[in-house]
Amino acid sequence: MKFSSWPFLIFAGSLIPVFVLANFIQSPGNVVKEHVVCQDTLIADTCSITFSFIGDLMCHSPQFNNARQPNGSYDFTPSFAEIAPYLAWADFTIGNLETTCAGTKRVYGGYPAFNTPDEFVTAIKNAGVDFLVTSNNHSMDTGEDGLLRTIDVIKKNKLGYTGTHVSRHDRDSIRVLRKNGIATAVLNYTYGTNGAYPLDTHRYMLNVADSALVTNDIKRARDQGCDVVIVFYHWGEENKAEPTTYQKTMAKWATEAGADLIIGAHPHVIGSVNYFQPAQNSKVSEGLIAWSLGNFISNQYWRYTDAGVILNVSITKLPNGKLILGQPKYVPTWVYRAYDPRLKQHVVVPAKWCSDTTTRVYTSGGSKEKMCEAGADTRAIMTKSVFISEDTTTRK
Repeated sequence: MKFSSWPFLIFAGSLIPVFVLANFIQSPGNVVKEHVVCQDTLIADTCSITFSFIGDLMCHSPQFNNARQPNGSYDFTPSFAEIAPYLAWADFTIGNLETTCAGTKRVYGGYPAFNTPDEFVTAIKNAGVDFLVTSNNHSMDTGEDGLLRTIDVIKKNKLGYTGTHVSRHDRDSIRVLRKNGIATAVLNYTYGTNGAYPLDTHRYMLNVADSALVTNDIKRARDQGCDVVIVFYHWGEENKAEPTTYQKTMAKWATEAGADLIIGAHPHVIGSVNYFQPAQNSKVSEGLIAWSLGNFISNQYWRYTDAGVILNVSITKLPNGKLILGQPKYVPTWVYRAYDPRLKQHVVVPAKWCSDTTTRVYTSGGSKEKMCEAGADTRAIMTKSVFISEDTTTRK
């Protein structure tokens, strides 16, 4: 169960501080989980940690225009209301915030320079997301001021973050999610930022991927006692599901340095999920790479870009310290875009609703066919990953 408040703690595991994350997230990436003694029915004294990963959280201008209220405020709550129960499964739900919140001193805007109302982040938090990765090609859309203000909005909403930073100390602080005696580091890097970068004296503000930086950060996470290392990459080519040569190179940096899970974003379409052999310094039985989780929410409405996936992963720690990666599961999602002027919304829904006999507004007219198409496309992609299964749990 996720909780709404907790104290801010910093754990100094070495000369470089480590942000300790554990129940819900309140300060710059810190969560305090309640202590739980967990025991498996078959293997005594085992404990587990669970993650839900979601893809791109985008806000194009039609989204914030539809969310605008008569009093001038914005309400994005309906966008996530239907999918929120599916984000409650995991100890930690992590997504890619692909926009900035530069405030009202700038005009709100979508592509190509995103500036989104603060209420978008509030709705993401209230839907059950715990942690945001913020290094992507739109991180600098509103300059250094916009990057810094976005972090401030994230902090005010008690969410964790990494990828963009307010100081050198902040950048060098490894974010660690703790649950049931399992410590997990979360690292985040982007291939670039559409040509706009912080000043040379402010390079700490943004993690741009290179082999030395990725390798060194993973090593520091291991040196500080992390059991699991997650690398969340912003990479690839838009609208292409298959990994590029450079993606494979970036993946090699992470796997050889000791990453256990690699999660991808940016292509705006879903890619396959694969196992890899982890490095010798890893405790995990098998490594996992998800090349792209697609769009979780956006106004991109053509085929494949209106589909996303929730990737659910569990890791169990055995008494000998070894970690077992459970069989991953996925939930296909789809973004409903209402054309009715009385109900202008962008709503994330589980794509399996297309076969539901219950009458829903989201399956009216041509929406049902689009939803079914998105679900079928996602399942076709996931079948390339023979070990992964669809989560058919009924919620609500």
